[in-house]
Amino acid sequence: MLDSLFLPAIEAGMAVFGVFLFLVLSAACEVGFRAGRWRRGNSAETEEEMAAVSTLTGGMLALLAFMLGLTVSFAQSRFEARRELVAVEANAIDTAWLRARMVGGGDGEAMAGLIVDYAKDRLAFTVADLRGPLEALIARSDADKRQLWTIATGVARRSPTPVTATLITALNAMFDASVSQRFAIVGRVPPGILTLLVVGSVLAIGAMGYQLGLGRQRQTVLSSLLLAMWVGGMVITVDLNRPRLGSLRIDASPLTWTIKEMTSEPAAIP
Repeated sequence: MLDSLFLPAIEAGMAVFGVFLFLVLSAACEVGFRAGRWRRGNSAETEEEMAAVSTLTGGMLALLAFMLGLTVSFAQSRFEARRELVAVEANAIDTAWLRARMVGGGDGEAMAGLIVDYAKDRLAFTVADLRGPLEALIARSDADKRQLWTIATGVARRSPTPVTATLITALNAMFDASVSQRFAIVGRVPPGILTLLVVGSVLAIGAMGYQLGLGRQRQTVLSSLLLAMWVGGMVITVDLNRPRLGSLRIDASPLTWTIKEMTSEPAAIP
């Protein structure tokens, strides 16, 4: 629900999404304020009823703050997992490339070249936008995997040595790392939690406006500051949850360093 409703604003940028969300919550607060003012004008509110409204509104805001903190924690853990798995995959690719170079000969050089191409495809996949050629990059990576495995199994059958055994192990680790990294990219906070957070925010902010309306005091500055802080927390959550959108992208530096190492000429030893 959240994706289909807010995706155009999210794709336009986190700033646009933040402004849109601020306007939605401001509208909820205004509706609540008008409802509270109408209620105050059509009935005599007692102190006990005002205290009850204040208690219930405070409870809603407290529960909503807990939900926001929990959601940020979920999104943050997935963001850190993506960063860690990029480094794991880069290390696995580097190890497989070194093992292929150890094999030597035409097969070793062919595998080393395929691993370089594979690493470039994995880098392009990691940094691609949501509208990028993701399926084409996945298909190219899979094709490189099949070629690598065909050559490696042929070498292992012809020459079953400890070197070829470590090569097979390294290739397996490299392939497994790509699957883990791909799964981490698509893994996000369950959409139901984000939807509940947005709906709860609208209701809680509306209740806050209702309480202000009963007291006939808008508190424009303080209400705006609260909404701005709240929107900031929700924008950060969505940004962390969307690795291919927003400003908090996946840091692909380990893959970049690995490709540079594999493609650079070895320095001469003085």
